[in-house]
Amino acid sequence: MHSLSLAALALGMLIAQGVQAQTHKPATAAVPAAPATKDMAAETFKQWDKNADGQLSLPEFRAGWQQAQAAAQLQVQLRRQFATLDANHDGAIDASEYGNLVLIKNAGKTAPPLARFDVNADGKLEFGEYLKLVEALAPKEAAKGAAK
Repeated sequence: MHSLSLAALALGMLIAQGVQAQTHKPATAAVPAAPATKDMAAETFKQWDKNADGQLSLPEFRAGWQQAQAAAQLQVQLRRQFATLDANHDGAIDASEYGNLVLIKNAGKTAPPLARFDVNADGKLEFGEYLKLVEALAPKEAAKGAAK
């Protein structure tokens, strides 16, 4: 269970970075990145520090690092899948492309509408929104290949 939570944490970190990179806000609305990064680093440290002694042993670090690397590889794979699904190459999955997602096809009549994941209500899913869809719909054990 702990390894899954580390994977979820690492994936969450990568998702947060991906969402942050995909978010287009005016400079005046930007939030300084340092506090969020510091909080993310502290949370990661706490997750990796299995015995809660305030130090990372070599085995704790290795385990955490392996989980982070696995999450990074997962994000690369999801970015490739996203690019493949984005048939018109506009950087987003629109309504016509949404129906081609295996996760949506597998959900059948119970598939959620695109609007459920379209946080900015622009009628399409940017990569960060797509990640939320994958998190919500992909079987946790098979998240690596399920989104394609």
